[in-house]
Amino acid sequence: MIPHINVHAILQQAVAGFYTDLVTRPTGRAVRENIERDLPSGTIAVMDFTGVGCLDYSCADEIVAKLVRDKVKVLLLRGLTEAHREAIEPVLAGAGLAVLCERPDGALEGLGASEPAPALLDELVERRLAARIPGGTIRLTAA
Repeated sequence: MIPHINVHAILQQAVAGFYTDLVTRPTGRAVRENIERDLPSGTIAVMDFTGVGCLDYSCADEIVAKLVRDKVKVLLLRGLTEAHREAIEPVLAGAGLAVLCERPDGALEGLGASEPAPALLDELVERRLAARIPGGTIRLTAA
């Protein structure tokens, strides 16, 4: 089973008060540390950003890039807005990292550095967590 990370819910637990925005490095660190507690190293995980408002570069680095670099094997993002993508993409690309994104139509695509993305897709297909469908796209089969 693939662990699901509800970023909005974890933000509510990690920071006192009601916040929907992920801004400032300390906020990002608090959220990441909460995520890491229950996440086994080397796992494949789904991270859902539904309900998250603003996401700045420092939180994108603290949460997404550090998890990819230090904890997870494949990270699949869903519920992203265009603004979330605009914060995450340059942080990952600058670090030579990539994640997978689930588009609204269910197709998976790489986000971040272009070189590691195909290997992430292949990993999901090899583990039978995703499948290639006619037209060349890849979709999750389990999650």
